Amino acid sequence: MLDPSLLQAYRQTNYHFGDTLLNIDKSCSKAASLLQPFIPAGGLFITAWNPLGEKLTLEANQKANQKLKAELLTQGLNVIDGYGVSKDGKWREDSFFTYPVDKEASIKLCCDFSQNAVVYISSDGFPELLLHLKFS
Repeated sequence: MLDPSLLQAYRQTNYHFGDTLLNIDKSCSKAASLLQPFIPAGGLFITAWNPLGEKLTLEANQKANQKLKAELLTQGLNVIDGYGVSKDGKWREDSFFTYPVDKEASIKLCCDFSQNAVVYISSDGFPELLLHLKFS
């Protein structure tokens, strides 16, 4: 089980891509507009930084993200650069918004890139936190 304070931090993070801001459990009309043509698939906000909470160097995190982006593109997904940032601005991770993707593929990517959690956005623009299988 993930530490409750870590779960809370994920839920309070601001997830940005382009001119779009996502917050967990708050519908986003911009994301919905982008994803509508891909119903029933949605989108995924994901990073490869700090796998399973292990703090890596900036260089190692950037290299991991390059590998993630290459995988997303290989799968034929659209990829938009983004970042997640804590409400207080003290923590930030480069990330990607990718689509079209379903929940099953999102969880697989979460596990494949050793992330505690990812943000899945349904085609109606609703972001939800999905946990790594070892925590669900």
